[in-house]
Amino acid sequence: MFRKFVILLFVVFFMVLLIFTAVMFLQNEIEVFSNEDVTLAIEKPMFINLSEPAVNEKGSDKTAVYDLSLLGLNIGTYRLVERTLENGTSLIFEEIENTGWIPYVLSLNVKNLAEADFKSWNPETAASLDEEIYGPDPTTNPYGVFTRENTEILQGNVFVSSNLQLENGEWIQELRHEIPEFTLEEGDLAKNYWLPPKHQSQTWMMVAQEPLFETEEAEDEWIMFSLENRLAQLNWLTPKGPFVKLPLTDDPRTQLAYGYITKRTADLSSIEWNETSPSLFFESMILNSEIYLQP
Repeated sequence: MFRKFVILLFVVFFMVLLIFTAVMFLQNEIEVFSNEDVTLAIEKPMFINLSEPAVNEKGSDKTAVYDLSLLGLNIGTYRLVERTLENGTSLIFEEIENTGWIPYVLSLNVKNLAEADFKSWNPETAASLDEEIYGPDPTTNPYGVFTRENTEILQGNVFVSSNLQLENGEWIQELRHEIPEFTLEEGDLAKNYWLPPKHQSQTWMMVAQEPLFETEEAEDEWIMFSLENRLAQLNWLTPKGPFVKLPLTDDPRTQLAYGYITKRTADLSSIEWNETSPSLFFESMILNSEIYLQP
């Protein structure tokens, strides 16, 4: 009898494992955004359904929200925000929230980059913040710029985090993973990662129909400056504002705590650099910060 029970247990475990593997690793891709400059798609487990989007427009933002469901149960949301700035540049934000109790693997894909040139914004290792004040900060510059004819796409990294309340009652984002490396195959950029339960992922891109910098030398100068001065570049952009590293407190959970700081949100570095080295990039970052600071 015991032997039959063990065999039955093994069979059940094996079947559950097969089902989990099928649910997680059999993938399909759905296009979620397309215009003349960029096409985006989400690659997800086949058995996770994506609802029709609920779309609304407010000010410069057009937001589409999709529900994610598995076997009829809601397990999260996918949110895409297209923000059109006054100078014609667009910022596109993607956020996925896993509200369920199982992890799932995803890939946020940028299509039709076969003819594009690429320039990394991380040619060297980023300098460290003052760890006595801030603790470790593993974030880096945005991934880099794709150039196709007159279009430039600055691609940010993927940030996986969870909401956490500190002992002082403050809510912060605890960074779990920054995904700074992606795969480019047959013209498709794949931002592939696991999203744990009760976590969110966020990424962004800037899309312009003219060069972000006047010269390549000016771009290189900013890249090196931002790698060496970690309080200059805003790496983790969201529709509500940039998440930046918070100073340490006595609460040990602030080691990887990020949040909004008004002075950083104002992006004083872009304002200063735009005065001496004007560029579409700095102008766009300034316009975006003004949207953040609106009441």
